[in-house]
Amino acid sequence: MDSFEKIYSEYKHKVYFFVKKYIQKEEDIQDIVQDIFFHIWKHLDNSGSTPVEAIVFKTCRQEVSNFYRKNKLLFTFSEQDIISTEEDVFDEKNHEEQIARMTSLLEKLPQKTRELFIRHKIKNVSYSQLARENNLSKTAISKQINKALSFLRGNLQ
Repeated sequence: MDSFEKIYSEYKHKVYFFVKKYIQKEEDIQDIVQDIFFHIWKHLDNSGSTPVEAIVFKTCRQEVSNFYRKNKLLFTFSEQDIISTEEDVFDEKNHEEQIARMTSLLEKLPQKTRELFIRHKIKNVSYSQLARENNLSKTAISKQINKALSFLRGNLQ
């Protein structure tokens, strides 16, 4: 069980963001991530000398494909997706630093812009819904989101 906990803590974010690239709905993402780790837990002893990372991302690809198959959607992994996923592996410390920088930059945005950005980009609320809730046009919402993105891109590089 210790080895599974280590794998889970090391790969939970990587798996989540991998699945998020291909699946839109948050509850579907969470279900798939749970299925991935269940599969890994169930077959961990049978892995032999295969590197853990290879097992994790192969399982990710299989579970995302299974999701598309169950929902009768067309989906294929390109070779570039597989290569870029393996190159995108990042260390936890660097990830934590990036989150801290992003949080710090978000705090510098005007409150309303920050709220709109977080609701749209993180909570997946549509421009239309944000416009209705804030009594603004979709264009105004778009400008606020783009303003936040420009600010973040300019200060993260």
